[in-house]
Order: sequence, then structure tokens, then C-alpha cells
Amino acid sequence: MALDWIIIFKELPKLIKDLGGLINNSRATKNLLLSEVKNNLKQFENAKKVSLTYDELIKILSNEKIIEARKTGFVFSLIKIGKIQAKHIKDKRNNRYKGKDCEWLFVSMSDKIDELKKLQSQRSLNNLKELNIGRQLSNLLYKMKLLTQFLNN
Repeated sequence: MALDWIIIFKELPKLIKDLGGLINNSRATKNLLLSEVKNNLKQFENAKKVSLTYDELIKILSNEKIIEARKTGFVFSLIKIGKIQAKHIKDKRNNRYKGKDCEWLFVSMSDKIDELKKLQSQRSLNNLKELNIGRQLSNLLYKMKLLTQFLNN
């Protein structure tokens, strides 16, 4: 009875490989997600420097890695466990996000980028005052900033 575990000995290399793949994929996914947010922040910075229009900025924002992570069931708490607290919030406008977690921030940012890209595919957003695109982009930027502050605190 004590040696029953030997039965699965032949399966161990595959199990170890599969587990290693999960660990590496989780780490890779985490790195890709953080890189995507970093690149989006750079796009906002560059948009200001070179005076991009809303349409041009929206076109270069990316949420592909977030969508991929959601499809594969990535656990966003692997990036940061916990909820946003007052100590993470540097801008009063982000107070409404107190109690949200890392996954909520990523999903919210992705959904906003997706929404803006869909709107843009229908018409130019540069002069569309009804939707207040500038405010929507500003809110998106502040969510990215909050995520960065949350992860670094």
C-alpha cells in the first residue's frame, strides 16, 4: 500500500512539464499585461507630445493582451492580491474605485478601450461633443495611473 504512488511515476515528467508551463505562462501573461499597460501609458504621453487627435490615440491603444488573458482564465490576483485602499489613491477622482481589485481595473480599462474603438469604427470621434471623448480618455488614463500606484504600493 505504501508504494501505490509509484503507479503514477511514468506520468510525473508530463505533470511537472504541464505545471512548469502553467507557471511560465502565468508569469508571461503577467509580464505581457503589464507591458501593455506601460505601452498604453507611453501612447498617452506621446499623444500629448505630438498632438495626436482622439482618433489617432484610440487607434494605437491596445487591449489585446487583456482580452487574451480573460479568454484563458488568467487569475489577475497573480499580479496583485487585495483591494484598492485609500493609501493607493493619489487623485480624488479615483476615490470611487476604492474596494476594487486588480482584475476589475484591467477589465474596466479593456472594456473602455474596446468601446472607444467600436465607436471610432462608426465615425470620427474628434469633434463629437455628445460623448465627451476627452473625458472618457482622461478617465482611462487615470485608471491606468491608479493601477500603477496600486501595484507599486
